[in-house]
Amino acid sequence: MKNRTKIILVVIGLLTIGAVWFICEAQEIPKGDNSNAKQSEKEMTDSLSVVSANTKIISADNDTAILVLTKQILTMLKNKKYKMLSEFIHPTLGLRFSPYAYIDTTTNLKFTAVNFFEKSKLQTILKWGNYDGSGDEILLTIEKYLEKFVYSADFLNADKTSLNKMIGTGNSLNNLETIYKNCNYTESYFAGFDEKYDGMDWCCLRLVYKKYQSKNYLIAIVHDQWTI
Repeated sequence: MKNRTKIILVVIGLLTIGAVWFICEAQEIPKGDNSNAKQSEKEMTDSLSVVSANTKIISADNDTAILVLTKQILTMLKNKKYKMLSEFIHPTLGLRFSPYAYIDTTTNLKFTAVNFFEKSKLQTILKWGNYDGSGDEILLTIEKYLEKFVYSADFLNADKTSLNKMIGTGNSLNNLETIYKNCNYTESYFAGFDEKYDGMDWCCLRLVYKKYQSKNYLIAIVHDQWTI
């Protein structure tokens, strides 16, 4: 009888230990679990590889390579991958930023790849030109400028995307094709966001490319929008 009782107690003890072990294993999060990071990395890789199905493509010469490159650049801008972006800046001509359609080669800022990345890490306020209408100086850090005058809307999923063709037109002079002759450019365009403005809140982003040693590099990023 005593032996039987001992056996029963041993069995109960083993079952209890097993149950506790199972619960702990089910609740434990392994150290160094980076499944979320891996998923985010995969999503970024996927977004770099194809042109968004939600975007209407209007191609002047069907050069899909440049459209895919624009997709990559916009993904970097959206995710603030400035180090990665700097690798796409033209090695000899640098990258110029224009807040409006009219490109002013004397006042619009231009950066080399190294200069852009180094300054993007700082909170240095730079003069980028003048606000349309008021004429006040545009004084912003690189990060704030990129938020206001580059990725000011979700251009990765724009209403329309064109290659070497202007979609957005306003009152501002547009000299892109004069300044950058024989260069390719894309335009990511939104017709507007609020019906009450009847399209007067349209905006677009133009990325200008020039080849260097058979590879396309960014030489200008031009923001455009409705101006008075």
